[in-house]
Amino acid sequence: MRALVALAVLALAILGALLHPVALLLSWMPFDTNRLQAFLTSTKSDIADVLGWAVVALLIVMLVLVIRGRRTTRRGGSHGLLSPINSVGMTVGIIAYNEAEAIGRLVRDFRAQPGVVEVIVVDNNSSDGTAELARVAGARVVHESQQGYGYACIRALREGALAPDANVVVLVEGDGTFAPADLTKFQAYIDQADMVVGTRVIRSLVEDGSQMDYFFTWGNIAVGTLLRLRFWHPQFLGAASISDVGCTYRAIRKQALDKILPDLVVGENHFSPHMLLVALYRGLTLIEIPVTLHRRIGVSKGAGRSFWAGLHVGLVMIWHILTYTPPARRPRVGTTTREARPPLGNS
Repeated sequence: MRALVALAVLALAILGALLHPVALLLSWMPFDTNRLQAFLTSTKSDIADVLGWAVVALLIVMLVLVIRGRRTTRRGGSHGLLSPINSVGMTVGIIAYNEAEAIGRLVRDFRAQPGVVEVIVVDNNSSDGTAELARVAGARVVHESQQGYGYACIRALREGALAPDANVVVLVEGDGTFAPADLTKFQAYIDQADMVVGTRVIRSLVEDGSQMDYFFTWGNIAVGTLLRLRFWHPQFLGAASISDVGCTYRAIRKQALDKILPDLVVGENHFSPHMLLVALYRGLTLIEIPVTLHRRIGVSKGAGRSFWAGLHVGLVMIWHILTYTPPARRPRVGTTTREARPPLGNS
């Protein structure tokens, strides 16, 4: 509901702004437009009043929350902290579709990182020898026949969850855009969250010529804001401070992954926010960290291949965030359905 209200307010503001040039154009018309101009002027005034009172109401609510927060006794303790992972063992799942130029070096670099116990490459019907190159570099290669970014990601997560020596599963793309050395960042924060997600909107970490141009950067931030509104927390402005919904690079505890794997069903290019939605619905804790982004090796096959492809994926992401509701799970004998309920602050 909060996300819909935010979109309605944004649409109202855009409409009010557009009425100004429309009224100006009407004033230049050679025929009588006085009545229409008067109507537009009245409409602009009404929109301005609504938005103005909305700002006043928001300021009042913020003031009430500040006062209540100051007057409420703060409790100590470590509520919400997870048990630490004494020895992090990571399985890295790399999704790949015709990534022969990048996959060999990427596999070797990930295998060389401390804490990595296995590298799995999910070959999504490549025809350029990606699978063989990954196998030679030391990866365990599995074939995913269902074509699609989401299907490859789900397969990588499932295969990673089966690794006996790992307690953390890492998901990453095989195009060379992400840095294996950033695994140390994920290791540092996985003790403090169920899932650690990368963000590619830090200017100093984004290489010139990468996919994250103005359109993708602003778009991911905007869609991330919708996600924060969907899972609202008044103090922290969202259950998770997500600024990049499309970043594949992420790490998740195996126990947390087991909770959400049955609900991961999106096989298309909007899988990334889908996984975030499912995780937040199931009550997982998320932390976002900045990651390095390089220019991709080879040709983009997803949202980055064109402006229109990116726009289409972005609109699908928005619709998915606004409309998604997880399926109810049938409780096991001796359990309750508490896990299937959305966390506090969801709407």
